[in-house]
Amino acid sequence: MSDLDNLIAAAKQGNLEQVNAILEADDSLVNQKDESGATPVHYAALNGHSHIVRLLVQRGADVNRTDSQYGATPAGWAIEYFRELGGHLAIELDDLAHAIQLKDARWVARFLKRFPSLRQASDTKGTPFQRLARESGDPEIARLFRLKDVVS
Repeated sequence: MSDLDNLIAAAKQGNLEQVNAILEADDSLVNQKDESGATPVHYAALNGHSHIVRLLVQRGADVNRTDSQYGATPAGWAIEYFRELGGHLAIELDDLAHAIQLKDARWVARFLKRFPSLRQASDTKGTPFQRLARESGDPEIARLFRLKDVVS
C-alpha cells in the first residue's frame, strides 16, 4: 500500500497515532486525493472521526476541497448517511420553504432535482412541503410535488 492509502486507512479507522506518524513523515499527503478524488479528511468525516478531522485540519487539510466523483466537500460526506435516511440541513429546508413562498418554481425544481426526498419532507416547523406547495397557489410548484410526475 502507498503512504496515501495507509493515511486514508488510518483516517477511516480513526487511528490518531498512525495518522500523525504518517503526516510526520510526509505532510504533503494531507491534501492528496485518491482515485475517487477524495482526501483523507473526506474519509475521516464520513466515518465520524472528528478527532482525525481536527488533526488533519491543524496539519493543513482543506475542508472545502471537493472530491472528483460527486463534487462533495468533507462536510457533505459527513452527513451522507443522514441523507440516505431522508435527513437534510435546516438551511436546505428553510431555503426550499422560502422558494415555495416566493413562488420560484425554478428554485423549487432545483432543490427537488438535487434532493428528491424533499418531496416527502416537512419544513423545520413540521409542515409538509407538499402542503406548502398546494397552498402556494402556484400550479407549477404544486405539480413538482406530485409523486406521479416524478421521473427517475
